[in-house]
Amino acid sequence: MKKLLFIAIGAIFSSGLSAQDLASRTSEKKNVVLEEFTGKTCGYCPDGHKNADEFSADKPGDVVLINIHCGGYARGIPNYNTMLGAVNYGDVVYKHPDVKLTGFPSGTVNRTKFGTNSGTAANRGQWAGFGADVLTEDSPVNVGIKGVYDPAKFKLYVLVEAYYTADELNPTNMINVGITQNGVYGPQSGASSFYPEKINAAGEYRHDHMLRAVLTGQWGESISETTKGSLFTKMYTYDVPEKLNDIPVVPADLVVYAFVAKDQQTILSGNSIAVVEGTDPSIVDVSSVLDLNSSVSAVNIYPNPTTGNTTLRVNSDNSFEATIKVVSVTGAVVSNSSASVAAGSNEIAIDMNSLEEGMYFVEVSSQVGIVVRQSIVKK
Repeated sequence: MKKLLFIAIGAIFSSGLSAQDLASRTSEKKNVVLEEFTGKTCGYCPDGHKNADEFSADKPGDVVLINIHCGGYARGIPNYNTMLGAVNYGDVVYKHPDVKLTGFPSGTVNRTKFGTNSGTAANRGQWAGFGADVLTEDSPVNVGIKGVYDPAKFKLYVLVEAYYTADELNPTNMINVGITQNGVYGPQSGASSFYPEKINAAGEYRHDHMLRAVLTGQWGESISETTKGSLFTKMYTYDVPEKLNDIPVVPADLVVYAFVAKDQQTILSGNSIAVVEGTDPSIVDVSSVLDLNSSVSAVNIYPNPTTGNTTLRVNSDNSFEATIKVVSVTGAVVSNSSASVAAGSNEIAIDMNSLEEGMYFVEVSSQVGIVVRQSIVKK
């Protein structure tokens, strides 16, 4: 059974690499998040897969593909559905009243309604055009993500960052994080007609971008600071099972994604990346995460960058006495103070007025070690 452990952390890296490398601090255009509603007995769905693949290949690094097997065409064995307990995640998504899906294959481009469409659902011939429109729009938030699988622990570590380069109108946004898998071979109606190059010698169809797990619930988790300069960062861990619905989970074929939505619809931007196997400290120091014994569940520092004073917001399940250090990129401790962290939401003021411009790390430590290490830029 899936087990999720949430560890909020600004950055746990070595060799000077920080979470700041995940999401750009400069204004960028939106990325496309294409959620394709599909099923193994849908005869036209391979044509949808091909259209999505071609669009993504034409816009490398700008398109997040999530193939959600759901509805009547996804019934039966093998079971490619994604479940949240007893709830079918995909069925809930496509049955949202704003989607107005009328047939398969269908998909939503950033969960946005375009043109004369009655809802956010779009047919496969519209995805590339709608996606091209999205790519011309300025995004108020940049999303970065890393995924590292530790084979010794059977754990997947997913570090997500969202940085706001402009004010977002909604005071609360939703971060959505999940896992897709490539190279799942099995049956697919219509494959020989629309996407024969994906059929292997055994006559099985290669399913890619297949949604396997969702780490943030049906509609995501709240981001409470959405003004310019706000930074959201969080690390999730996922116990990787051998199989989901009797379908093997192959860590080398996994991709992690994250996107930020205004609410249950209207995705602002997103990103995805292939999972790396190992514990290479240049990617993420997994051993530091394993040593944490903290009930910290969320962290945010703002403003970031700062010209002087900044505030570190920490949510904790338990109270503890904390040591607050500001550390330069060379490792020198330039500020050292203490604070009492109470159970619940805490705001810790940090005075950086006397520091020179540059990058620093704010470390919050308890008796068991560093529980938060957040990067910040002084201007």
